[in-house]
Amino acid sequence: MIAGLQPFFTMNCKTFIWIVSAVFLLGTGCKKEDGTTQSPLIILKNGDYTQNEQLVPVGGKLRFGITATNGGAIITNLRIQRMSDGKTITELDKGLYIPEGGLDYEFAAVKSPANQEVWLFFVMNSNRDSATVQLIVNLGEGSAYGEISHYPSIKIGMQNNSEFPNYLDAHNGELYTETAVPGFENTIDLVGFVYTTSGILSPTLCCPGYTGSSSVTGFYPEILTWGTRNLTVYDYYASDNNFVSPEKFEQAANDSLLVQSFNPQNISGLCKYCNTGKIIPFKTEDGKYGLVKVMHADVSDTGYMELAIKIQK
Repeated sequence: MIAGLQPFFTMNCKTFIWIVSAVFLLGTGCKKEDGTTQSPLIILKNGDYTQNEQLVPVGGKLRFGITATNGGAIITNLRIQRMSDGKTITELDKGLYIPEGGLDYEFAAVKSPANQEVWLFFVMNSNRDSATVQLIVNLGEGSAYGEISHYPSIKIGMQNNSEFPNYLDAHNGELYTETAVPGFENTIDLVGFVYTTSGILSPTLCCPGYTGSSSVTGFYPEILTWGTRNLTVYDYYASDNNFVSPEKFEQAANDSLLVQSFNPQNISGLCKYCNTGKIIPFKTEDGKYGLVKVMHADVSDTGYMELAIKIQK
């Protein structure tokens, strides 16, 4: 008898067949009946990104590089969650359609005061096969809240206003008309319009990347031709409930208030009822946190909004 095979001969036939079958499946990648040969694979990048067990002070920038293969099917979802102090917060839940080439994505955030954060990164394909990877970030010493830019008065036109530009780069406060925006489409973060919702005329903030009901392209159809359409998300719940006071907005001298005011659990690419006096936390496509204070808002599609904006540098 060959050495090492003795245990097999003490088993019954069914057990032996099960073991051989399992070994065969492991060796062939567990091929499914539909032809899929593997599950997705998700990997966090090395290099200039936040690394596992890194020490980061409160307010410090977190930057994650995420790549994923599709496992032989279309990548349909990316979800990012932060677990700290007994709470799980979904920072991103993004629907995707990536039939080939895999996922390559960057995500930015800011370190909370928690002693330890566990970050979970989840990807799923159209076969509902999924993969997850996690990373731990520990609290470092000191504080790293950063500088902000402040634009005290920006006048942006509603959809049928011919006096003021319609497109805003929130990072530098630059405004663009429809004729001036070509070549700068990838910098646009914010647009405004008026529409009727629940029977009420609503001054509304939106962005080029919003594709839900009352989509921005219904008011600005030229956006459909843009190669890049940035998604800015607004914390509408903070706005509806007036969580940020005018006094706090005026006193904000670094990005601490901007970061802490934004709750990713209550966000949308569209923020309704942006009436005069409202203060809305937001986050841009490239991960910059900000606050917009509505100084004036018309309820006419030929009117305008005057905004004060504070945003991370």
